[in-house]
Amino acid sequence: MNEMQNFAVMSYSFHGLRNIGAMDIFGYLETVRYRYNLQTADIWNGMLDSTDEAYIRKVQAGVLERGLEVVNFCCDRAHVWDNDLKVREENEARAWEYIRAARMLNAKTVRIDVGIREEKASEEQLDYVVRKYQAYCDEAAKFGAKLGPENHWGASTDPELIETLFRRVERPNFGLLLHLGNWVGTEEEKDAWDRHFASRAMHIHINYEHCVDADRVLPPLKEAGYGGCWSIESHKSTNEYNNVAFQLAQVKRVLAPLNYDGSWKVAPPSVLPDT
Repeated sequence: MNEMQNFAVMSYSFHGLRNIGAMDIFGYLETVRYRYNLQTADIWNGMLDSTDEAYIRKVQAGVLERGLEVVNFCCDRAHVWDNDLKVREENEARAWEYIRAARMLNAKTVRIDVGIREEKASEEQLDYVVRKYQAYCDEAAKFGAKLGPENHWGASTDPELIETLFRRVERPNFGLLLHLGNWVGTEEEKDAWDRHFASRAMHIHINYEHCVDADRVLPPLKEAGYGGCWSIESHKSTNEYNNVAFQLAQVKRVLAPLNYDGSWKVAPPSVLPDT
């Protein structure tokens, strides 16, 4: 994976521009390719206008035209569990729509949230969530994608639940979208859980605060075995182009000197011509 393929910007980073009508999915694709010189797209479904096949095919054409690869597809309003049965059924219908869209987009990873709002999962909730992830993973496997939750909100911020899901879903393409630091516990405990799950993370989102602290938090994740794409996510909703540029530069500054073979050797400096 070359440098441009190893870094990404999650499209939620431009939700402020999206909200005022200043960016759509095609503007996002243009932005990551030509403003930030990337070859990746990390698509949040809130940037899409529809899941209709004709529309998704237009998006895929935009992806291909710019030589991009969809490294992640994040699906909100499709979380597996909801205490309201009707919402649960509606979410499942949307989840299948998004998985079909992910197939058309040739997405490498798909995030669907757990959805349990309580701090701990009941056995009923856990059984249901495991069965749905198994079915979703089986479908995603047909087009070579990994699929799983993000440690995002509710019970999914409990490392115990994520461990249980890895143990019980039992699908080789089940993975975690690692949202850095988004665990219950102290800062030290959160860092430790990030390292603990690094080798099993299918994708990663790095928020503004962790980009500021990139020297401390990122190299240990590489050392712990993370081998996916390093994707930044800005939540600021204002001054988004500049905030994204800063976050991306921080991540590249820290990680680019390290060889991508996983070793800790620092890449040799460029040889400058004699003057």
